[in-house]
Amino acid sequence: MNEGRKITVGELLDSLSRESRDTEVIFQGGLNFYRLKQRGEDLIQVEFNEPVSDAMNYYFKHHK
Repeated sequence: MNEGRKITVGELLDSLSRESRDTEVIFQGGLNFYRLKQRGEDLIQVEFNEPVSDAMNYYFKHHK
């Protein structure tokens, strides 16, 4: 994988290629998927319903 918070679409597809199309994906930290947003010609941002502060509060509450 790439630097820190980034992954290429190819890397993501390779990681998921063995899974059926009906397999569910969940996100750690209590995050709920909102949408994918195009941020540049070669950049897609995954957005969640919760603000970052909510995700951090959830993490610290459940990882003491």
